Amino acid sequence: MTTIAMPDTLAIGAQVWGIRNFDLTFANADTGSMQVGVFGPPRWKCSMTSEERIPVVADAALWRATILSLRGQVNCLAVYDRLRPQPRGTARGAWTAVGSLAGAAQISINAGVGQAGKTLLQGDRIGVQQDSDDRQLLSVQADAVVGVDGVLLVTVEPVLRRTLVAGSVVVWDRPTCRMRRTSNDTQWDTKGSREGGFSLDLLESWE
Repeated sequence: MTTIAMPDTLAIGAQVWGIRNFDLTFANADTGSMQVGVFGPPRWKCSMTSEERIPVVADAALWRATILSLRGQVNCLAVYDRLRPQPRGTARGAWTAVGSLAGAAQISINAGVGQAGKTLLQGDRIGVQQDSDDRQLLSVQADAVVGVDGVLLVTVEPVLRRTLVAGSVVVWDRPTCRMRRTSNDTQWDTKGSREGGFSLDLLESWE
């Protein structure tokens, strides 16, 4: 299977993000007390739809090519947030991980001493393991500032699925989530000289 890059010029009318948790709740019938069992890491989900009617033939062709390249549920799509492809915070440059264990909700990033005082803001997204099929998209949970030593301590969700090796690259520019289609069916419509109705429903997938 192959991971397909989401085209930057794909004519997206709407992109809807969400998270799917795999929790099971148990309630005591006598006391009302509750327990929650977690049966797997959460997965990002995303749906994308085209503009209602695509006036440019090449744009419609790109939608068709993207959908067909996924070959049903065989291949995956590397999806990024088209509304906010880069952080609202001011920190930039080449980032590497200081190193964090699997299950960690905080990661340390070496952003460089030249980035001291720069920020990541709540809701910004970053990516780790982005060159692998086990890539992970992380959401920043609280504002963070690069220290004078160039290190940025960031609280994230979801927690790390795998240990983050020291020196590995941390991506802030268009970090992606590897996603697979939830259905094998595809359709679109033609009205007059325009096409529309392209859509993708996707759920995070990793190997």
